[in-house]
Amino acid sequence: MFDESSALSIIDDTKPLTAIITDTENNGSYILYEIKVHRGSNSDHTWTVQHRYSDFAVLNSTLQSWGLTDLPFPKKKLFGNLDRGFVEDRKKALQVYLDVVLQNTLVSNTLEVKKFLDPSHYDDNFEEEALRQTSMLLRAEPHWKMIEPLKNIGHRIKRSFFLVNCETEVVGKQILSWTEIGPYYSFSGKEMSSLTKLLTTIQHPYITPVTMASFNQSGAHVSRPFHTSGSLRDLLCASKPKSPFFKKYMGQRSTLSENEIAVAGRQLLEALVFLQDRGFPYGHLHSGNIMVDTTSNGNIYKLSDLENFLLGLPSKHRNLHVQHGGIKNTNDADVYNFGLVLYEMATGSVLQTPTTDMIPATVPTAIRGILESILSTSAQRDGIPTLDDLIADIFFTPTTSTTHVQPVLKLTNKHRQAISIATTCYETSLSNDHKSVNQLRQKTKAMQRSMTDEKKKRRKRPTRENSVNNKDRNQVSAPPPAAPAAPPAPAAPPAPNAPPAPAAPSAPSTPAPPLPTIEDVKITMFGKSYSYSDFNNR
Repeated sequence: MFDESSALSIIDDTKPLTAIITDTENNGSYILYEIKVHRGSNSDHTWTVQHRYSDFAVLNSTLQSWGLTDLPFPKKKLFGNLDRGFVEDRKKALQVYLDVVLQNTLVSNTLEVKKFLDPSHYDDNFEEEALRQTSMLLRAEPHWKMIEPLKNIGHRIKRSFFLVNCETEVVGKQILSWTEIGPYYSFSGKEMSSLTKLLTTIQHPYITPVTMASFNQSGAHVSRPFHTSGSLRDLLCASKPKSPFFKKYMGQRSTLSENEIAVAGRQLLEALVFLQDRGFPYGHLHSGNIMVDTTSNGNIYKLSDLENFLLGLPSKHRNLHVQHGGIKNTNDADVYNFGLVLYEMATGSVLQTPTTDMIPATVPTAIRGILESILSTSAQRDGIPTLDDLIADIFFTPTTSTTHVQPVLKLTNKHRQAISIATTCYETSLSNDHKSVNQLRQKTKAMQRSMTDEKKKRRKRPTRENSVNNKDRNQVSAPPPAAPAAPPAPAAPPAPNAPPAPAAPSAPSTPAPPLPTIEDVKITMFGKSYSYSDFNNR
């Protein structure tokens, strides 16, 4: 029996990190920057790490090697780098650098960034553990031979790939993956072993077959045919499937033709509806696990990674699911993820926000309507369509399969019962994350209202002070009352033809100095200086 308490301690790698440099410490020969790190929307997931400038430089050097050469990293200084003013300026510059890195989803989810900000959870050598587990498997399966490790070809930190072949069967090159169990794993060891074997029996013309599957208490091995064309993401990025992740996907993406999108969409929907009808949850659709078979009759698009839900892995798009609020179960996730894939095929870009009402004008009208029904803010409020609704859309005309593979997926009653429990656990965790996000939003709104009210009060205060100051100035400028004077002596008669005496010049009036306004007030939070207009603009 798997120890569920260990699964609870596994970190969800998809939860975003935020980092604020709160303080500095002068150690005599170098400066330590204290960084407060926060994971997800739960306020309890907070910790502090310290790094020198040289640590930041090592991280930046790694990111530059991936082609990220435009990051705003502050330059090195040989002399005067311990001066208080310089340290403060560098602290601000490093904060800007961290903000830019963490805003990039691809970069922020890499092992290098995670290890920099959360060394206690990412200090293990995951590649070494994957190689150890795979070597043990191949010793137990002598007819399987390793050709080469495929390093860093995927986005998951705790999944490794190897190119292998089988000497006793004509199956061609296979891609073997080792994946550690995830934070939402909820099966017993016996249940998981049975479900792992089930994977090898699933057949569908638009699902990549599993040729071998093996499970132990740490994770699972799964092998599939190696597709030389790679994934849909490889097709859009014109990249080679065995290349490292960042070298493949940091460049520009192309789009598919309207007809090709219709074909790919139909095939994916048929596979998703098949899994839903058979009671097998998926929830992990994205362009990286849609394999492409290039044939003389055109491309065939196939789902992959059916084991992800069984292993309790978070969806690649879970952070968007949590923010969306309308994603309640894996069926909703399949529809929403399908919309994200459709958006990527039609626009050549990846949607970074939970919803969008700004579909590019280049997207064909038929596809635009489908995207709006899934990804718009009104769809988030009113509800997204079902898979049956989508597959009935006239845009996704039926296609004729040329593989002649009969769909097969047989779940026993024990399988259904175990999957039902796991599905409930998944939905509960998703609901809890929704609540955490909503609570955070409410707190943020309350803080903004409080700041707005305070701003109004402070605006009124200078007005009252201004009236008081004006009154004081008037009193100061007014001359004191004169004492009674003696009767004036009779004036001498003016001389004939004498010009009138010039009037005495009046003293120039000095304008009052301008009074301070609320926009002049500065406050400091978490090591940053803000004006009240900053909060108002937010």
